[in-house]
Amino acid sequence: MTQLRAPQTYDEAITRIAGVIGWARISQLTGRALRSARYWSQPNCKTVPSIAQAQALDAAYIAAGGAGSPFLDTFEFQLGQQLQRQDACTRQLLTEIAVATKECGDAMSAALGVVSSNASPLSAHRAFAEVAEAQRAIDALMRRLSSFLPSQTTDAGKDGGNTK
Repeated sequence: MTQLRAPQTYDEAITRIAGVIGWARISQLTGRALRSARYWSQPNCKTVPSIAQAQALDAAYIAAGGAGSPFLDTFEFQLGQQLQRQDACTRQLLTEIAVATKECGDAMSAALGVVSSNASPLSAHRAFAEVAEAQRAIDALMRRLSSFLPSQTTDAGKDGGNTK
């Protein structure tokens, strides 16, 4: 049965290499049993070849006429994806900070208006509404910041949010 392998994944990289140099050669280059080497091609496999093994496999693939460097290309692609996620999370955090700062400033300004000599009941209602908006903005900022906290069970803190 043919399994669907997402492009730019390590299971797809080893499968590409095997298509050119064969599983026996992969087993020989990595010092792994044939079954273990083949397991790397399974999408649900939790392990990957070591960096040294991946380099040897890419070199053998290129020497056999393969185009590109499957492990290097996959590593580069996945690193790029991770950096994009980090940048997106950081940009979103900056947006949340800007919104919270603005809303808190508006709330403080409105609250100061309540203590002025010409304050009206409308001033107090406006201040109350502004403080409520500031509180919502601070709550949103707290939620965004929580995605940057390290956790034992998630990838939070690594790229600004859970990715699983």
